[in-house]
Amino acid sequence: MKKTVLIAVLSAGFWAQAQTHRFIYDVVYKKDPASEILTKENFHLDIHPDRTDYYQRDFFIADSLISNNIEFPKDAKLNTSTIVSHKPGEEMYNEYDLLENTILKLQTNDTQNWKLTNESKKVKNFTLQKATTHYGGREWTAWFAKEIPFQEGPYKFHGLPGLIIELYDDKSNYKFELVKSTKLDKPVKNMFIDMAKQNGVATPWEKYKSTKLAFYESPINFIRNGIQGDQFFLNDGTQVNAANRREVNERLKETIKKYNNPIDLDKKINYK
Repeated sequence: MKKTVLIAVLSAGFWAQAQTHRFIYDVVYKKDPASEILTKENFHLDIHPDRTDYYQRDFFIADSLISNNIEFPKDAKLNTSTIVSHKPGEEMYNEYDLLENTILKLQTNDTQNWKLTNESKKVKNFTLQKATTHYGGREWTAWFAKEIPFQEGPYKFHGLPGLIIELYDDKSNYKFELVKSTKLDKPVKNMFIDMAKQNGVATPWEKYKSTKLAFYESPINFIRNGIQGDQFFLNDGTQVNAANRREVNERLKETIKKYNNPIDLDKKINYK
């Protein structure tokens, strides 16, 4: 953890529960489970007094740019990302899955049966303790800090007596590493996250699965939903029109099928 940037000195009130604390994680993972190529992205874990939100950093950047009247990049992944939210002490999670112009709200009960070990290590001024669990079809190892009194972690991982600092699975498909922490004095608002929560359609698992399969069969139709005219652009700048629509649709389908390596491996959808 050479790149980890953590608070060096703990004051009595720094971790006050009445404030918002933002923890930023490096997430290194395999988009394609059959490949050794790794992708690195940043995710935010915002612990508010009344809720915890976990989301891709692109949401934060886009909100900041729009708030300052600056156009944000077209390759931002806002419309194909997931937001995870839950209330303190609850194991009911709301997962907002953004499929272009469709927002699915999947509610799940998530918990981990952690096994604490006596193994520990020092990182900066923190003593991290090791814990393991089987969750979502994968074997996980976590290193948590009791000095940071939040029973939270990245994604839906929680329940340890301290914040999760490192987390990885035994097949090296995912690794989460805390790289920065910040205390926010004012309430945090994000127009994109708020919009996703307001417009998310509650969807039971079977309906969620069938919608994802429908999206896979014709991603172009989902993208065109609500767009006027025969021409439009993808996030990567590709112009789609009547002449290349079928070709682009097949390329998008291949990408969805190839990059199918969810954290919850037991909820992996089989795209044929």
